[in-house]
Amino acid sequence: MYSEQEAWKELQALLPSRNQITDDSKPLENYKTINGMEIHIDEYERDALISVVVLHGVGGNGRLLSFLAVPLARAGYNVLCPDLPGYGYSRSQKRVTYADWIDVGSKIAGEELAKGRKVFLVGLSAGGMLAYNVACRHQDVSGLIVTNLLDNRDEEVRIYSAKNKFQAKYGIRFVGLLPSFLRSLKVPIKMVTNMQALVNNNEVLKVLLKDQRGAGSRVNLDFLCSMMNSIPMLEPEQFKRPPVLMVHPGNDRWTPLQISERFFVKIAAPKRIVVLEKGGHFPVEEEALIQMEEAILNFIKEEGMAG
Repeated sequence: MYSEQEAWKELQALLPSRNQITDDSKPLENYKTINGMEIHIDEYERDALISVVVLHGVGGNGRLLSFLAVPLARAGYNVLCPDLPGYGYSRSQKRVTYADWIDVGSKIAGEELAKGRKVFLVGLSAGGMLAYNVACRHQDVSGLIVTNLLDNRDEEVRIYSAKNKFQAKYGIRFVGLLPSFLRSLKVPIKMVTNMQALVNNNEVLKVLLKDQRGAGSRVNLDFLCSMMNSIPMLEPEQFKRPPVLMVHPGNDRWTPLQISERFFVKIAAPKRIVVLEKGGHFPVEEEALIQMEEAILNFIKEEGMAG
């Protein structure tokens, strides 16, 4: 498992020291069977009354989220970072679709709620809309925290998400016309998404792009098609709970603030936004991380005491 993988270890040295995994903040690696899939989960168990489920996006995995999980765990919260099917060390024999991602997030959140814990959902990048969909199923979670909210029905959002405008306008339509056996093919993620804008630090980018269990992996065309054609489980005007915090990178060169705001401003639930100054899409800048941690911890403290 991750003890034998080097990519995440290389990344640690490029992170601020407060965000690095140490001997006293290592996660336990466990597997959970969900819908026939073996889902690998990094668990930072603190036997606390509040659990935080952190969901990555396309080209990520649970271990890459340690930069956020570590300070949350040190603050005393249980933190769960799954490898969504298709990434990390999760295993599946079936053809994965976006619905499977929603099922995985929903199952993990539901089990934490069943333990009598308050649950906060965190989604980074495309994980933001994923966490939103999980919150639509579990409206009894205490809070939703996202870095981005990307509604792929919006052509402007697709233009920023895809590698180029041609792919954004015609690529998914073309893939949808392919026979099923061709949609089962896998292509490098960097061929279809704007991975060069994943992070604003070139050293970090090199590490991420060679990670075969993350940004350097291949993605199933069927999965891409299902994600790009997905419809939010609730329209934002119908989303009245839980409260929402968006901690959006201020220097996001992949999906800038105005792209996320197109969906965010319509949300009916109580909401607030914090812009992470100088933070890139994958916010590894120390100033941005300090802002992010402070905003999230304050939000959890406030909403965790509510109700």
